[in-house]
Amino acid sequence: MSILSGWKITVLALLAGIVIGWYVQGLRWDADVAERGKKASEDISTGQQAVIAGQAFQFQRFNEIARQANQYAINIKGQSDEKQIVYRTIIKRDPAGRQCVPDDVAGRLLDYTNSLRASAMHGDTGKPNTASVSTIATACRLTYAQAVYWIDPLLTAIDQANSQLAGIREAESNRASH
Repeated sequence: MSILSGWKITVLALLAGIVIGWYVQGLRWDADVAERGKKASEDISTGQQAVIAGQAFQFQRFNEIARQANQYAINIKGQSDEKQIVYRTIIKRDPAGRQCVPDDVAGRLLDYTNSLRASAMHGDTGKPNTASVSTIATACRLTYAQAVYWIDPLLTAIDQANSQLAGIREAESNRASH
């Protein structure tokens, strides 16, 4: 019986060793899976941090571009207001300012102005506001003095719009390069 019981002990020890080996191997597998999960989470976190940093830079750059465009608009508006004061002073003294612009030119200008206003505004703005029609010269729709008063604000508005469009193009270019 001693040989048989030695043999049983050896088999039991061998089985115990196999079970312990599987258990240790299972622990290693679990540790490897956890390590891979941790590494994947760190990679995702690093990627998210890079995206957030890139977006923060873009927002900062867009705000800078908008601030520059706004400052430019303020500057040219101030210059335009100064020019208007000078123009009004000169035109008051000039008798040519009271002359009428030809009706076909004045009519086209008024129609185009109303169509621009109607396309930019909601509601029924296609009709002229009769309360705001000037009474400087009742015999004509528009005098040369009135036309001169429109020119600089119009050019200022165009310059402001072009500056804003340039800012948008710069922002888009920055976004495309990042």
